[in-house]
Amino acid sequence: MKILVAVDPSDTTYLPVKRAAEMARKEAAELALICVVETANILDLETGFGVQAIEVLREHGAKALTAAKAAAKAAGVEARTLLVEGVSPAESVVDAAKEYGSDLVVTGTRGKKGAARLLLGSVAQKVVTLAPCSVLVVR
Repeated sequence: MKILVAVDPSDTTYLPVKRAAEMARKEAAELALICVVETANILDLETGFGVQAIEVLREHGAKALTAAKAAAKAAGVEARTLLVEGVSPAESVVDAAKEYGSDLVVTGTRGKKGAARLLLGSVAQKVVTLAPCSVLVVR
């Protein structure tokens, strides 16, 4: 079994990683962690504007993957990491799931209150809709 976990650099709790690592340990599954650096509307190819911003995003993504990998290791599982640049985080996760041959994608969703709580985040919703395999959304 192959499990792919979408890592959100703004979520420092790493609950999806911890849940996926527990499952991977129990099932003797392979675990991969992906963080997508969203480059849409940042880079202006004519002026080069945004190059520094993208580098900062890459650094944040790499740090998030390092922390997520440590969380997986603390749960007893080794994980490989993938730092990907893309226009759509959801589509990048889905493409990686196809390429990796994932049996399961694990993603988080932002905690919302009231009526908004009934809806998944836009990235999680797109992953659920487009993924070639099962998807577990962790709150």
